[in-house]
Amino acid sequence: MRGNGTGGTLQRELEHRIKTGKCVYCRAPAAPDRPLTREHVIPRARGGRRKDARIIVPACAACNQRRGCQEVVLFLLARPRRILAFLDYLSALPPETVRQIDVRVFAELYAAVWLLAESSACGATWREQLERLCAGRRLHRRRYAARRIMTAAGVRIERARDRASVLSGPSCPLPGSLPMEGGRHADTIARGLATLIGTLALLWDAPAEQVFMELERERSRAHRTPEARRPDSGRQPYLGHAEEEDEDAAVVSLDGWKRHGGRRRRFRVDERGGRGRPRGRAA
Repeated sequence: MRGNGTGGTLQRELEHRIKTGKCVYCRAPAAPDRPLTREHVIPRARGGRRKDARIIVPACAACNQRRGCQEVVLFLLARPRRILAFLDYLSALPPETVRQIDVRVFAELYAAVWLLAESSACGATWREQLERLCAGRRLHRRRYAARRIMTAAGVRIERARDRASVLSGPSCPLPGSLPMEGGRHADTIARGLATLIGTLALLWDAPAEQVFMELERERSRAHRTPEARRPDSGRQPYLGHAEEEDEDAAVVSLDGWKRHGGRRRRFRVDERGGRGRPRGRAA
């Protein structure tokens, strides 16, 4: 897929934004004596490379420190307006720079908009619903699904381009034209989705309408939660244990995220050469 290479254009644009741009989260401007910092969308503690410009964005020191190693999806959803600020930054980049950004960055933003849309449909209890959707492995399942959706949609669009079946010239849908359920953050969701689709249209050099169609097609396949896939849910049939185990393995390895349960007890070799006693147990 396009956009996986790191070039000098992206590095120069990043340096320029750090000195003269705004924070991707709070829009705080850089100052001559206080430049912005390098924020890793995929934290280095979770597999992000230190000098990989494809996953680095400019952010103020306060937001960078406040987020730490927290998942970017959780940090964005803590204040939904951060989603729009991040997307506005991406949409303002030159097309040649957008095509060099790691597709995982777009997948994280897509997951954030997706989760916000589902939770906002619950009305006044949207925050409780959001916490439930982001609890434990559910968040990582959603992030993993967003990456699969983004990758599959990009592959389909590039294959269509190779067959010369894509209309020429990207376009951008208006927020009001997107089918979106009402809710507390309906405007934020519609605008965020429209901006994301418009940016992906630049990334894949395809019409925004086709980008939206491909994303919706892949999302309809991945939108089935583990509960919805079970036979007693009254919905689509259960996928089976083998496929679920494969998905669990991929989710567990997502960005270095590890399962916390089932840790092995540490053993030591004592001074007399014996082996096999756990730490802290008397001889």
